Amino acid sequence: MFIARSILARTAAIAAVSILAIVVVGVTFTGWRPAGPAAATAAATNGTDTTKGITVSGVGKVTLTPDLVTISLGVQTQASKASAAQALASGAMTKIIAAIKGLGVADKDLETQWVSLAPQYTYSANGSTPPKVVGYQANQSLTIKVRKIDDSGAVIDAAITAGATQVGGISFSVSDPAAATAQARKEAIVDAIARAKALAGAAGVSLGAAISITETSAPTVVPYPYYDKTGAAAGAVSTPIQVGTTEVEVDVQVIFAIG
Repeated sequence: MFIARSILARTAAIAAVSILAIVVVGVTFTGWRPAGPAAATAAATNGTDTTKGITVSGVGKVTLTPDLVTISLGVQTQASKASAAQALASGAMTKIIAAIKGLGVADKDLETQWVSLAPQYTYSANGSTPPKVVGYQANQSLTIKVRKIDDSGAVIDAAITAGATQVGGISFSVSDPAAATAQARKEAIVDAIARAKALAGAAGVSLGAAISITETSAPTVVPYPYYDKTGAAAGAVSTPIQVGTTEVEVDVQVIFAIG
């Protein structure tokens, strides 16, 4: 009888220990939980989720008058000998540079673009004989930066008078667009805010703070030509130059929270 009670007591003790172990293990595993949907939901509601909100684009534009003109021009000569062709081109370019400097263009604004010398050939009618060298052609080109817009036509005329036989191109730019770019960025943000407010009002929600701002394009310079009112009069004594305007543009994308 005593033995039976002892066995019964020992069995009850073992069962109690097992239950306690199960409880402890259950508490231990219940306390650790992997980051699942609940954790993701908490992160999404902390105000930094850029997938929930109002996304708009903003554009800022600032129009400027160019203050820098870049002109490309050159000289081409031909002679029976290579040295003679090169000497003619070098002599002409020396005169061109002197004439341009005489108008006040600084050395730092003059840059040689290319120098070339190539043989000129004659070919037989039926191609039965090899090509024959009949002379040489020399080319030299110069890039000029003119910092006084009104002097552009005079620079071209002086270069041609001095011996230039080619004008390769002319472009207009702004020497320091940093301030205009900063202003364009501000206007792009103002534009984005206005668009977001309109969307929020239409949707019947309040607009929160900006939670993401991205400049989606680098500032670009877009030329818009116009005719200078003095161009007709200037054309009587100098090559007429159409100055145009320059537009600095910045695009941004902004995501606003919904308040």
